[in-house]
Amino acid sequence: MRPSAACPKTWWHRAAPMIGGVAIALLAGCAAPPPPAAGTAPPPPAAGTAPACTQPGESRMLQADLLFGRDIAGHGSVTDAERAAFLADTVTPRFPDGLTYWDTHGQWRDRTTGGITREDSFVIRIIADDTPDTRVRLAAIRKAYMERFHQESVGMTVVPACASF
Repeated sequence: MRPSAACPKTWWHRAAPMIGGVAIALLAGCAAPPPPAAGTAPPPPAAGTAPACTQPGESRMLQADLLFGRDIAGHGSVTDAERAAFLADTVTPRFPDGLTYWDTHGQWRDRTTGGITREDSFVIRIIADDTPDTRVRLAAIRKAYMERFHQESVGMTVVPACASF
């Protein structure tokens, strides 16, 4: 749009508010979102970032879920008594502050045959400080179970968490 020679100020007076409005709209997209309203939960953290611990007494910790199969090839299943002994002599000494476990059922794909195997299993959840020592102790538990009960693997998921006890 070219200004007319007869009214140079008229063109600018019409264009200036439009240019200003576009600039404000563009800058608004750069602004930080408003804080959450009182009484609402903050949004979840982006993937791969540790959560902000906002509740009194909370601290950043690690939540590890260890996934144990109970079938022993050619030998039946890990019994409740064997699991209790494993918890008592292998897991609890490494994490005496506490843990949670529960029975579940799982399935996995055999990497050699491609077949699906289903089996009874159990999960141990451990919440602890995220330190190299914690990770070493988790690895030792996995290794001990694989050796004792002739398992190919013990699954593990690890996520950052906020916790208080």
